[in-house]
This record gives sequence, C-alpha cells and structure tokens, in this order.
Amino acid sequence: MNHVRKGLPAIYLAMAGLVPLQAQAVRLDYAVEAGIERNDNVLMSADDAAASSALRAGVGFMLSEDTSTVQANLGGRFEYWNYFEGPQTNAFETSLAGRINWYIVPETLSFTVEDSLEMRPIDRFVPDTSDNRQRVNVLSLGPNVHFNFSEAFRGRFELRWIDSNAEITDELESERISAALHAIRNIDPTSSLTFSARGQDVDFDNDVVASDYRRYDAFVRYQKELSRIGFAIDAGYSWVDFKDGRSSNYPMVRGDVHWRTGDRNLLSLSVAHQLSDMASAALEGIGVTTEVPENLTGASATINASIYEEDRADLAYSYEGERLAYSFGPYYERIRYLDALSFDETRRGALVQASYRLSPTWDLRGFFDVSRSTFPEMDRRTEDKRIGLGVDKTWSRHWSSSLQYSRYERDSTFLIGDSRQNIWYLTVVYRNR
Repeated sequence: MNHVRKGLPAIYLAMAGLVPLQAQAVRLDYAVEAGIERNDNVLMSADDAAASSALRAGVGFMLSEDTSTVQANLGGRFEYWNYFEGPQTNAFETSLAGRINWYIVPETLSFTVEDSLEMRPIDRFVPDTSDNRQRVNVLSLGPNVHFNFSEAFRGRFELRWIDSNAEITDELESERISAALHAIRNIDPTSSLTFSARGQDVDFDNDVVASDYRRYDAFVRYQKELSRIGFAIDAGYSWVDFKDGRSSNYPMVRGDVHWRTGDRNLLSLSVAHQLSDMASAALEGIGVTTEVPENLTGASATINASIYEEDRADLAYSYEGERLAYSFGPYYERIRYLDALSFDETRRGALVQASYRLSPTWDLRGFFDVSRSTFPEMDRRTEDKRIGLGVDKTWSRHWSSSLQYSRYERDSTFLIGDSRQNIWYLTVVYRNR
C-alpha cells in the first residue's frame, strides 16, 4: 500500500508549490457530503445475501489554473465508509486525475506532472464490492523542451519517468522511462499536421510474471477544428522488443470526431486499433475536469502487466435543454494480449443518463448501464447491469440533499453464479460554489 500512496503526495506537493506563484488565478471548487446507506446484499452473494447499513463521508474537489506560467487541472474524490451493521469492514476509497504543467523558462522549458488514481477490481471475475477493489496509481513526471521555429512550425521534446503500481496486484508494479519528439506544422488557422516518435523502456519489479520490454511508436496526426465540427486522425506503427527475445510490430490507427449538431446537441465518436497496456491507458484517460466529481472513478478492466492489441469504438450523444438533459452511448472493445498467460476479452455495453428539472429546487435523475464481457479462451461470460433513480432538493446556494436508489445485477457463467443488490442512499451536500 505504501507504493500506491506515493503518487498522491507527488502531485499534491507539486500543486502546493505552484499555487503561491499565481495564487489569485487558482480556482478551487469542492463538495462535502455525509449520508447513510442501506444495502440488502453488500457482498453480492448469489445464495446468502447479507444486509448492511453504513455512514458515508465524502469530499470531491476540482482545482484549476490557467496562466502563462502554470496550466493545471485536477479533480478527485475521497470517501470513508463506516459500516455499523452487517459483515462488511470499514473502507477508505479514493480517485484522482490531473495534470500540471509549469513553465520554468517561458516558451522554452516546462515541467509536467500527471497522475491517475482509480479504484479497480482485484479479481476481474468477482462482482463489484468494496472487498474487491484496490487503488491503482500511475504517476508520470518530467521536462519538456519547446522549439518555436516559426508561427506555423514548432516542436516539443518530452522526457518522462513513469511509476505504476497497485495496492494488491504486485505484477503491475513497474518503472519506465519514456522519450518523445513531436513536430507540429500549422497548415491553416483550423488544421495542423503532427509527426511524433516515442520510445519507452519498461522495467517490472516482478520479473517472474512480467517480461521487461522496449516499445517504439511512430505516427502522424492530422487535426482540424471548425466552429461546429472537429476531428483528428492518427496513423502509424508500433514495435515491441521483449527482454526474453520476442519482438512484434503492429499498425496504429486512431480517430476522433465531435460534432455539435445544434446549440444543445453534441455527437462524438472515437475509434482505435492500437497497442496499449494498463499504465498507458490510465495516462491517456486523464481528461479535463470541468465539475466536482460526484462519484469515484474506476473500471472493470483486468489489472495486469501485459501489453495488448486493442480494437475500440465509443459513440456518445448528449442533449442539454432548460429542463431536460440526457446522454447515451454504446461502446465496444476487444483486447488480445501479447502474453499467452493472459485471457483475451471482448467488452460491449451502453450507458444512458437523464435528468429533469421538476421545479427550480427539485430535480429528478436516472441512469441505466449494461456491459457484457466474453472470454473466448475460457468459454465464459459476465454481464453487469446497473439502474438508478434519484431525487435532488436544493435548499440554498450551498446546501442540497438527495435520495437515491440503485440496483446492481451480475449474471455470470463462472462458478460464482448470479447475484443481485439493492441500495438506498440518503445524503446531505455542502458546495462552496
């Protein structure tokens, strides 16, 4: 657990060191909540359901700064569960995602810190309970050298030290050195062309279950941004040389498009065929936090050290009206591991969310999330369904409360069988803005 904690102080100390430089430009939003939960099957048992009651305290925050010296965006959440009834033990869970870039020499030399901390499953084939979650942390830091040859042509050299670890899964623990060179050419005010080359040297702490390797990527990116539509396309190749003598090469194709079909509508599509691994995916998943997180971030993906070939597609549509807002999106992902000891997986699913303003102080919201995973080599599958409904009451500018109901169903062809869970949660929230 000590390995997991070291990523948190690093980014916090970095932020603390930067804040005094531009204190007036820093924005901090946070929400503090306290609530009580009733769960009728806290361990997700298929044949011996045990109910529990718990008090929960949570804090979510978003910190941002955007000046010529510092660009920072950080969001996170902390939760403590005090179970006063039932078989469950008390739990402390966290999530964090953020990026800080500090210009030491204006327009020439900067230093970047990135951190991704998520709650991930210990056992991929066991239902999602607090006993089956671990903190997984990926920390990246290093300098950037910027080359501004002209207004239309610039370059950047990046050097990174990356540390990956998990609270329970020892095979993930590794250190890597990554170097990248980017050359960016502005074609016109709305489009650009980027040539990139990257090399990584990966060293795992546990060499028994993971083989050290070197990876190289070279690709070109075309990007165009108009008033209502924007897109980017990457095309290139990846090479992997393992310490045990194996080597492989794979093509890389990625594409993203977002289209604002109206003033209230947004449609986006993301597709990829590429090599990836758990640590790389965690860093690439760090986005821009625009509001205080209300839930812990996490995923049901397998935690291991293996590189995998990924085919992925995500489609999302959102609408935001004066009273009604909703979004929905299906996704598909196929993972084929280069390591024969890991099990390939195909995941597909969809998420639907909606909210409706009943009155200026009352809101109704709900969601439905379904995902199915198949493991062809094992001839097994799992299916997870979550459905929820909540009512929110705003008492004042800072104070609100909500009552939420959610149901979680896990159907599986594994020995654990099928299980069901119903949760009621009543909470009071204070927000500083």
